[in-house]
Amino acid sequence: MGKLGRWSKALGRAVAVSVLALVAASASAEDLLVENSPDAKATLNVLMQPISPFILGQAQTTTSIAQIGDTNHAMSSIDGASNLSSINQAGSNNRAVQSIQGSNSALLLVQGGTNNNVLQASQGDRNFQLVGVSGNNNSVAFLQKGNDLAGALDVTNASNSTVLAIQTPQSGNYLMPTGLRGLQNAVVVIVPGRMYVIPKK
Repeated sequence: MGKLGRWSKALGRAVAVSVLALVAASASAEDLLVENSPDAKATLNVLMQPISPFILGQAQTTTSIAQIGDTNHAMSSIDGASNLSSINQAGSNNRAVQSIQGSNSALLLVQGGTNNNVLQASQGDRNFQLVGVSGNNNSVAFLQKGNDLAGALDVTNASNSTVLAIQTPQSGNYLMPTGLRGLQNAVVVIVPGRMYVIPKK
């Protein structure tokens, strides 16, 4: 096997491990909102379906951005099927934007604290999004349009908040789990399954 083949396999394994770690962390933080349900396992399997290609190391294209420090900006835009884009930022005043135009693709984003600001968008079927974020001024969005969509938000320790997450058409056959942790001054809107929490003065 050539050097490129070995590198691809290694990258595939790394992506699979990263996805599993991120999904496991998110699942544990949110308790998946289905742990006591008689069909919890079936619900979880459906939720994980859009990212199965990445867990098997079969992403067509993988984009990974890691930034450490203050005032970083990251932008990733994907077009096509079975792609993975991942942004991981640590430090203050970082900004990130990711988008997918295609199907069976995933956007993963984890950010550090302070001034935050995340926007992700996806158009197509069977796409998956995972958003992390952490403390302080926040502002998260997470928009998807298509069928059989899945996603998880955490937003962790939050503070001045504002989260908007919209999936549709009518969020397919399941809703995203949402564990919004320490929201404070709030404004959270998550539809179609509905969830409004307003106060922010």
